[in-house]
Amino acid sequence: MTKWRTGLVALAVLATGCTSPAPGVTGSSSVEPGPPTTSAPALPSATASPVPDDELPLDHPITGRLVDGAAADVVAELHRVAGGLPVLKVDVTTETATLSAVRPDRSVVTYQWRDGVIDRADSDVQYFEQATFDPADFPLDSVGRMFDVADLRGVRGDLVLQVVDYREGQVLMTVTSRPESETVFFRPDGTAVAVLGMTGVADIAAGLSEVIGDATEAYAVGFNATRGYWADLPDTDPGLVLNRARVGAVPLFETRRTETPTLTPFDPSAIDAAALAQAVARAQRSPDEQCDVVVDMSLGRSAPVARVDCQGRVTYSDLEGRDMTDLIG
Repeated sequence: MTKWRTGLVALAVLATGCTSPAPGVTGSSSVEPGPPTTSAPALPSATASPVPDDELPLDHPITGRLVDGAAADVVAELHRVAGGLPVLKVDVTTETATLSAVRPDRSVVTYQWRDGVIDRADSDVQYFEQATFDPADFPLDSVGRMFDVADLRGVRGDLVLQVVDYREGQVLMTVTSRPESETVFFRPDGTAVAVLGMTGVADIAAGLSEVIGDATEAYAVGFNATRGYWADLPDTDPGLVLNRARVGAVPLFETRRTETPTLTPFDPSAIDAAALAQAVARAQRSPDEQCDVVVDMSLGRSAPVARVDCQGRVTYSDLEGRDMTDLIG
């Protein structure tokens, strides 16, 4: 997947409240995008050559339905017709496949397959230095299965799979509908991104694993119903804090903010999901009560402490799940 600086955000689902600094972490609130995973190449060379318009339309018949395994082949042919240009957006419905790519002069060209024929198509997609991608990196032969998953999750209307720069240079695959009802996000292997709970050991472990990753230091780690799972981590650049967030059914994303942290970093591998689940269960008055959990060094003790706030009732726990509320006071 090729990464360029971001611009256009083509989907309507936005996670809010995900970059708030942790308690005790102070500084400015300016947010910078996460780092690209690959180097940023130049625009395509002037030698890139889409099929001339006077050779269109082109026949490209398929066997069976587009969503029954033919989408990958059709999109590959669209990309060939586009001369292999960097792709900005792919749409697949039950009847059509559409591909938009950026040309060396920064203009956008769009091709569409419908009823066995490929031709140029009108599109409002523009190039604002958003990330591009190779559609071969996505499991488009599984569109039918992904549509079935989206239907089970309540997506109603005419389903459309989209691959596009969603946020901060992150290219994501989604299934939504026209008119839009719900949006289901899918990982590069075609599995749907699940909504993680905030009380079960397995969900807590999965959420913490995603936001902590391979980090060996953290300023704060936490989770609640609004922010999802999050971690504030030291960045490689001085004066920046890296925030990783996993909110709802949206994949992990990163932001950076300019900040001089006041919290002492700690090793997040010391956090135990079972211990946090125990601390939350002890603090809740009912199993469905929502709690805000933050693990950090803000109390100035020798080890991190978990602060559990359930509707204003605050308790404390060490990272082995032992109650420290009376000790801290």
